[in-house]
Amino acid sequence: MIQRGDATFGFFCWNIQKRSLSTEFQREFLHLLKLYPSSLIALQEVKISESCIPGHFQNFFHALSCNFVRNRHRFGVMTLSSLEFTVHTHFTTHVREAGIATKKSALLTRHTLDNGSTLALLNLHAINFVPHRLFVRELTRITELIGSVEESSLIVAGDFNTWSQKRQKSLEEMTRRFGLKRVVPENEKDIKSILGRPLDHIYYRGLKPESAQVIDTPVSDHNPIYARFSAG
Repeated sequence: MIQRGDATFGFFCWNIQKRSLSTEFQREFLHLLKLYPSSLIALQEVKISESCIPGHFQNFFHALSCNFVRNRHRFGVMTLSSLEFTVHTHFTTHVREAGIATKKSALLTRHTLDNGSTLALLNLHAINFVPHRLFVRELTRITELIGSVEESSLIVAGDFNTWSQKRQKSLEEMTRRFGLKRVVPENEKDIKSILGRPLDHIYYRGLKPESAQVIDTPVSDHNPIYARFSAG
């Protein structure tokens, strides 16, 4: 957590493979947060009941950007925070993924740190299983969302599905446009990759990364990335 007067905070990013309601995930989630205290948590592939929020999420301010509903459960990206949201903007792709016919979602939230500075967080799960031109089309819409951010401090993080050189290049063109840099963990090789290319990323601007690491866990097919930033 951010201590009063301290502008350093932990950030946790994890595609949890729809495991959020499993006992195994709940135990691991609480255990990891004890080891890696986090004021901001960006989760992708969250599954929750339509009727209630899981108890292990209730200690945080939270918001979900839902990309589909099935069997009385909602799915999407969720941001958890010890910092109350001032604004949250939901986003879903126009395009549906081939074969499974689902959209992907993103969530933009704005927070005030204890030192009074403000921070925007874009938590996203990029579209997959579509031709590159459609990936770029949806990335352009994300660009418009980032362009609406007035805060100088910004984190853009999640599962970008950058499994090809073309996808990664398109992403890098976007991040350069907004002055975003990528966090490079010491054990970057432990990030989930396809064809040797990592899928999960944390980008930032207006902040100083103090440390970053990938945490090996069997709970999901993705490993979480944990970073500590200083602001102000």
